[in-house]
Amino acid sequence: MVERPNIIFIVADTVRADMLDVYGGRVKTNMLSGIAKKGVVYENAIAPGTYTVPSHTSIFLNKRVIDIPAMRRDMMKHSDEATDPFLVKSRYIGENELTLAGKMGYLGYNTALFSNNPFLSRTTGLANGFGYVDNIWFNQKIDKNRRSVKMVLKLIENDKIRKRLIRLAYAISRFLPEKRLDELYLKLRLKLNAHFSNEYGYYELDKGAAITNKRISRYLDHSPKRSNFILVNYMEAHEGYPTTLITDGYTEQDKWLYMSGLVDKSSIPIIKNAYSKRISYLDSKLSGLLFSLREKGVLDNAVLVIAGDHGQAFMEHGVMYHNVFPYSEVVRVPLITAKFENGKQVNTSERVENAVSLSALHNSILDIGYGKSDIVDGNLHAGSYVFSDHVSITEVWDKYLLELFKVRSKYARTILNTKKFNNSFATAVYKNGLKLIHFHNGAMKDVMFRLEDATEREDIIDKHRSEAHSMLQAASA
Repeated sequence: MVERPNIIFIVADTVRADMLDVYGGRVKTNMLSGIAKKGVVYENAIAPGTYTVPSHTSIFLNKRVIDIPAMRRDMMKHSDEATDPFLVKSRYIGENELTLAGKMGYLGYNTALFSNNPFLSRTTGLANGFGYVDNIWFNQKIDKNRRSVKMVLKLIENDKIRKRLIRLAYAISRFLPEKRLDELYLKLRLKLNAHFSNEYGYYELDKGAAITNKRISRYLDHSPKRSNFILVNYMEAHEGYPTTLITDGYTEQDKWLYMSGLVDKSSIPIIKNAYSKRISYLDSKLSGLLFSLREKGVLDNAVLVIAGDHGQAFMEHGVMYHNVFPYSEVVRVPLITAKFENGKQVNTSERVENAVSLSALHNSILDIGYGKSDIVDGNLHAGSYVFSDHVSITEVWDKYLLELFKVRSKYARTILNTKKFNNSFATAVYKNGLKLIHFHNGAMKDVMFRLEDATEREDIIDKHRSEAHSMLQAASA
């Protein structure tokens, strides 16, 4: 019996497709481009959710995001419980739920997770099924954080102390006129952001990739001699960004200030350029990982999957970063697959044009595990509906402050209203070269775009009412 291939699943967290030269973008990626030449490139791979948790949970459970109970919870309404910077209260996958990793383990695979993402841990349930888990983020960020960062995070986490301090600040603020209060609030927020950016390591180019590669190499040296299913999450493309590589001055990176119109948007290109720098760096580290895998014989028989879990917006549609409405820049992600034999990539060159969901990777990877296939195959080519669901926002730590100050501060009201507006559920539906974005509570008018309209500027819903109706019915089924 031929040994089943190793499966290396690389999640390039927060990488949007149209930034990469593989997809016609401006960021040169030697490693990804080299893999893409002989591999399968999915031109319209769609993330099932708009941030890490829904996308990964959807892939791991093979469920649509809106059908996962934990994802239907309104975080703004339950902000006290959701304010969880150390992720000790949050659980998204139950202990008894069988995940993709669990299934692969039952099929005899070594299963390992190397996580640079705080959400991918045993605590949240997203590491369920993995036999080996390396929480690199916790080791690098929580254990080694500077004292001031730890103090701020502890303060945010403690609901009682946080609320008492906010009430005290509000009592003092009553002696200030509204205009002066707005000025003071914005000044303090900007000052806190600047301090946190420096202390939390925003300006570092490496967000854990270098040590992750070393940990993977060490794991492979000691893992049992069976086929491996390894998932690696790299966070280099996630905000905050090393804007100091682009400009000498401070660049504000608070998404809610930009989306609320409270800061000048002229700095957006600087942030986007810093994002590009991180992607280039990640590409170099992926090259190093591939070299190590080849040296250790993992690529003698392997399938490689490289995907983003969601994209990243830079105010193209009035939204910033992710966990916002499912426009192309937020949910169209890279997906490249490759087959390796004897350390060399097999030529399976193909470019798939139709929309496919990352959640379809679940069954394709299982087919490899069952020995039905040795490539990521047909499950991604099916012409069914593809969905991407935007659910509740997670940035709710300051909701109590904003609610209290909204009566006297225009800026607090503006940010709170912006958060509530973007907290509205929305679904993107793809079918036959069309995309419908449906806003569940009517916060905005539904829109439709052609798949080839990458910028999503031309709304064609009035020309395709019958198709929009069918897509809406499918989304609601």
